[in-house]
Amino acid sequence: MPRPDHREPTAATAAERLDEILEELSRDDSIAETVIQRGRSQFPAYASVPIADLIEAVHRNRALAIQTLRSGVSPPPEQIWEAALSTSERLAQGLSITDIMGGFRESLRVIQNRVIELTGERGLDPRVALRASTLLWDLGDTFSARISLAYREIQIADEVARKQELEQFVRRLLTGDLTDAEHRAAGSRFAGSGPVRAIVTAPLPVPLPAPLPDTLLLDQGRAIGYVAVGETLPATISYSEGSPGEWQMLPESYRLAQQLQATAELLGRSGRSTLADLSWRIGVPASPALNEFLRRSYIDPVLAEGEFGALILDSIGAFIEHGLRVDAAAKSLPVHPNTLRYRMQKFEELTESSLGDFDTLVEVAWALAVAGGSKGQHAD
Repeated sequence: MPRPDHREPTAATAAERLDEILEELSRDDSIAETVIQRGRSQFPAYASVPIADLIEAVHRNRALAIQTLRSGVSPPPEQIWEAALSTSERLAQGLSITDIMGGFRESLRVIQNRVIELTGERGLDPRVALRASTLLWDLGDTFSARISLAYREIQIADEVARKQELEQFVRRLLTGDLTDAEHRAAGSRFAGSGPVRAIVTAPLPVPLPAPLPDTLLLDQGRAIGYVAVGETLPATISYSEGSPGEWQMLPESYRLAQQLQATAELLGRSGRSTLADLSWRIGVPASPALNEFLRRSYIDPVLAEGEFGALILDSIGAFIEHGLRVDAAAKSLPVHPNTLRYRMQKFEELTESSLGDFDTLVEVAWALAVAGGSKGQHAD
């Protein structure tokens, strides 16, 4: 009677038996049942995921595990599309990143245990099972790394989408072009909030000194949007504020803020500007014909005197800025009051006008605003 053959299987035979194990593994429907049962027991959030979705995910994980065991190498994270897909699906279904990672590791654990069982049943060298376990551990680490990467990518994409949606909403809000759905959303967003006002900044410094509020968006190097009344921007940013009111008034507030900022930049003003600050000067940018007439009448004849002409204009600006009080204006320059009176007289001679005439004072103030104003008009 022939004696039993107790020789170890050859490498070729071991490989064939491993292929048989992997083929059997690919047809083993009990794996999905076990994974789902154990996964839902440890991670209750999976109870909300449809069974069909979970079965499909387990089958993907099993196919990836089989591919890894056949090749003998764990794929790099960027090639594991299964992780990105599962992460996207489960996040959409309300699961946390912890649940997602835990669910996959439980899936891999069940597959690993089944491989160990089958290698034992086939009488393979225990080192085969150890090698398979090591590969699946590596796969688990790599898969988890890809889940983390996918999660960050999804977070970034969601944040970009949220930012774009908010920017579109703010633009439509400022221009009064809200859709019906956006109008309802605005009602909910501003419910119970206080008054707001539109903001238009000057070209922004780079880099920004501090982050801007979410309700401000970049527009050709500036920021436009709205803030709550009383909220201010960093002192290093020049900007204009529209009139305060409820959110429905923002288009009107935005138009005013645009006018104010255009005026502030024309006058060379910096810092924060409101209608109270600029008052009648808001009409300067909108009156090019008048601006040119007043410049020819009150600015050009004086500047023709060179440096002395510039001193005259500064003196007239100070005189108007200080309420037509000679002593206060002279002290602000500083010069002797008689020096200021002399300059005022020269201004009247050069422009053939009288500073005692109310209309002339208004026109001169306007002309100085067009020309950049006095020291007082340049102040913040």
